[in-house]
Amino acid sequence: MIPTEWFAREQRLFGFVALGVVILGSSLGNVLLKLGAQASVAGNVLLGLVAWQTIAGIASFGCGLLAYAWALKQFDLHTAQIVVSLQYVSIILLSYFLLGEQIARNQWIGIAPIALALFVCTR
Repeated sequence: MIPTEWFAREQRLFGFVALGVVILGSSLGNVLLKLGAQASVAGNVLLGLVAWQTIAGIASFGCGLLAYAWALKQFDLHTAQIVVSLQYVSIILLSYFLLGEQIARNQWIGIAPIALALFVCTR
C-alpha cells in the first residue's frame, strides 16, 4: 500500500511538471506561429491554407492547455498562474535564441526583475 503522504508529494511533483509543459507549450506555440506567419508570406502553405508551423503551434497550445487543466487539480489558481507567467520570459528568450530577434539592453534589464518577481511570488 502506498502511503498517502508519498502519493500527495508525487501528485504535486507531477503538477509542477504539468506547469512546465504549459510554459513550454505556450512558448513553443508562439514561436511556431511566428514561423508559420513567415512561411505563409513566402508561399509555403499546407493544403493552400496555412503553414505546417501554424498547425504545430496550435497543437502546442492545445497540449499546454490540457496540461494546465490537469495542473489546476494540484494547485490554487493564483499559484498556478504565477508559475505559468514564466512563459513571458521564456518566449522572449526563445525569440532571441531560435528566431534571432534582437533584444535591447533596456529590455534585458526589464526582463530580469520580472523573472525575479515571479521567483519571489512562488516562494
